Amino acid sequence: MTGVWLGIESTTATGGVAVMKNGVLLAEECFPVRATHSEKILPGIARLLKQAEVTPEEITGIAVSSGPGSYTGLRIGIATAQGLSAGWGIGAVGVETLRVLAASVTANCPVLSCIIARSEEVYAAVYENSSFQAGEIVPSGVYTTSAIEKRIDELDEIIVVGSGRKVMSFSDKVRKTDPLWDTPRPSVVALLGSLKAELYGFDDSPAPVYLRGFNEKADSSVP
Repeated sequence: MTGVWLGIESTTATGGVAVMKNGVLLAEECFPVRATHSEKILPGIARLLKQAEVTPEEITGIAVSSGPGSYTGLRIGIATAQGLSAGWGIGAVGVETLRVLAASVTANCPVLSCIIARSEEVYAAVYENSSFQAGEIVPSGVYTTSAIEKRIDELDEIIVVGSGRKVMSFSDKVRKTDPLWDTPRPSVVALLGSLKAELYGFDDSPAPVYLRGFNEKADSSVP
């Protein structure tokens, strides 16, 4: 997590950018983007770098939330990261949005990370805990809400985070986080990107994570 990192999040209706140095947050800005990601991200980055008193030459790497989420938003975020990476001559890395949500909480128990997809469907994964390298109990995928609810009932303890929890029903044993963390934060994107790059290096080119093919239906059963 050494160096200066720029984080970009644009997979939901609320996007944002953040700058971290050696794992410490220097500045973060979140803003409503919806259909205007392309109009908000670059000006936001310019403001943030000025606020943090950081120049492009000082940036070690760029981390971008790679999805799942808004198709338009994540493509714009990734295109921005790729363009800045090429223009500034620095590496970039994509971080899956479900991992970003899970890492936003502190939990030694399983974490359900979920994002609203279509009606009665969610993008979801269940991780062993909130650690960046935690294994998957339920692999990342698009599932019906009823299938996720049934699978969660089989676990003794779990914490849930993400917008998907709004469209699901859970038993009392399920712990819920502060709604603040249901939106992925660019600061967490920057932090996880720096950790991922230290472990595995930069991506050749960050790629969007869709989890669903064209006209593909959600899984009605969960592994």
